Amino acid sequence: MAVLYNPACFWGIMRLLGRGFSPIEETTIDIGFIYIAVGGGWLVLSSGGFADFLPYQEPIIQLTAIHFHYAAFVLPLVTGFFGRYLYASRKSLGRAYTVLACGIMAGPFLVAIGLDQGPPLEVVTVGVYVILLAWLCSWWLIIARDLTQWSKVGLRLASVLLLMTMGFSFAYSLGLLMETYWLGIGGMLKWHGAVNSFCFSLLAVLAWRGVHPGKRYDYGDFPVSRIRGKGYVGDKAVYEYDWVNNFENVDGLISNWEDYNSHAFSSSKVSESVKHFYLSPENFQMKADIQWEKGFGSLSHLIYRITKRLGQINLPPNKVIDMEGEIVAIKDDEDGRKHVRAWIRRNAQTKEPIFTALYSSHEKDGERYMNIGLPFPRGTMTGVLRFLNQDNGGLILTSIRRKDAKGDEGVYFSLGDWTIRTPLREYFYVYENEKGLLSAYHYMSIGKLPLLKISYQLKSMEKL
Repeated sequence: MAVLYNPACFWGIMRLLGRGFSPIEETTIDIGFIYIAVGGGWLVLSSGGFADFLPYQEPIIQLTAIHFHYAAFVLPLVTGFFGRYLYASRKSLGRAYTVLACGIMAGPFLVAIGLDQGPPLEVVTVGVYVILLAWLCSWWLIIARDLTQWSKVGLRLASVLLLMTMGFSFAYSLGLLMETYWLGIGGMLKWHGAVNSFCFSLLAVLAWRGVHPGKRYDYGDFPVSRIRGKGYVGDKAVYEYDWVNNFENVDGLISNWEDYNSHAFSSSKVSESVKHFYLSPENFQMKADIQWEKGFGSLSHLIYRITKRLGQINLPPNKVIDMEGEIVAIKDDEDGRKHVRAWIRRNAQTKEPIFTALYSSHEKDGERYMNIGLPFPRGTMTGVLRFLNQDNGGLILTSIRRKDAKGDEGVYFSLGDWTIRTPLREYFYVYENEKGLLSAYHYMSIGKLPLLKISYQLKSMEKL
């Protein structure tokens, strides 16, 4: 019950799913909150009298519950706050902090494995954890000089106490290996457990509370389409469910290119042909060469069978097809976003629906993103794409997160009011080739694993 209904754990999970595994300092905080449920699970085992069914004595079960409430919760939490401070003061974290944070997150399990297996492995795992914490404390002692008086004193005192208590922990493990037993469980409870629980934890949390470092970015704060499929989507759903705004005529996916100008993008550098395509895509013939990447060729047949039943993202196995479709305005009060238009695409030969995508945009921190919703049964997939310039007037639209992780770009899936970030990544490149014709490439991957490439040839019907 503690695992299922722990609100802090649930909050950590939803933050992690909604944002993804970067930036590392926020993930460290989330993992700390998730560890609370692990501690709660061990507390339930202890309180419920399950010791007889486990290969551990009752005191060990109780101590494990305490361990995950302090070492596995407080340490990742304050390490995450430390990461926030480092990024705010340096605008980067570097590999050193990433290694340290990963070690802190893995530390509770290193210790647990060592305690379970006993010496000599216990000495190694506890030793590694002690080295990581000594590194953290040393770093804190150095940067404390730049903090306010209370935070400086609190953080330095917390660091000294943690170094002392972790020294006792290593001495206890070493004593088991050498069979000296000069420091027993009673001493560990007094000098390691009690000091960490009531002194280090309190001082470290209050010190970083005084610094109050903020998040580098407000993740997940962007509009998501409220439109959800009610079964098969296809190319008729926008009409059947009365999503269409019959009182507005729209031609393109972008109303005004200058709205997308930012520090990273200038619409004046985009060729007129590319601009014209997004202003009036219905005036272009589209030939698509669909190529599933190596390893997904055989799976593409299964994926196609599923997407055919959904009538959404319905891409056949390796094939060249002609696409046709139309653009219609969508009611803003139905969708929840502004200036929404649907671009419906189908196979020109078979008339099978391929995409039904609801296009809008949103602005945040001086940057405008293309915000594309694809309705699914009971949910919606959202592609948030960032605009970038490419040489020779080309345009890049990408969901790939930038290195500093400050942006909304990504591919998300919403079920009800819950939105999570998926590992899917998209990359569009549209340009005018040497023959004066438009070409486009659409790359999709799962993380860094290539999934799909679609090559488009775009011919303006106005020139035919």
